[in-house]
Amino acid sequence: MNYYNFHDSTINVLGDFPCAGQEAKQFTLVKDDFNIITHSELYGKRCVLYSFLSVDMPICAESVREFNRLAYRMKDVEVICISIDTPFTLNRFCQREGLDYITIASCFSSSEFSLDFGVKIDNPMFSGFTTRAVLCLDEHGLITHSQIVKDINQLPDYDSVISALCPAID
Repeated sequence: MNYYNFHDSTINVLGDFPCAGQEAKQFTLVKDDFNIITHSELYGKRCVLYSFLSVDMPICAESVREFNRLAYRMKDVEVICISIDTPFTLNRFCQREGLDYITIASCFSSSEFSLDFGVKIDNPMFSGFTTRAVLCLDEHGLITHSQIVKDINQLPDYDSVISALCPAID
């Protein structure tokens, strides 16, 4: 069990968050168009898996927008932003924001995802939500960078993501 900060109190996060050097676990998610995306579709691609609480939280919305900007710059990297939000909510958000460079997906029907990836919040106020975390994967599904954001009010370290995947990008 890990502990993370939220408004000067701690929350528990369940599962074992993977470290660099480990192979990413299998997963199945639902994209905003209700198509399924699985881990096997990512083999042969470098990718970012970014989990967050909800697009209805301003800091989460800001981070998803920033990952869309990064995805535009890292054209050969698949960026998947993942939350418990329904596909309807995610689709509406992406349409409104004009987010065309990321894949946005929901883990609402896959309770295993948040526990398998060590991002499941164990707190009555946020039951079922995922904490903010980033995993970078190489073409073989090996984790090259992992970051769990210790304070839910903070943004991920985007520079570390870029360095892990595209060291030549400025």
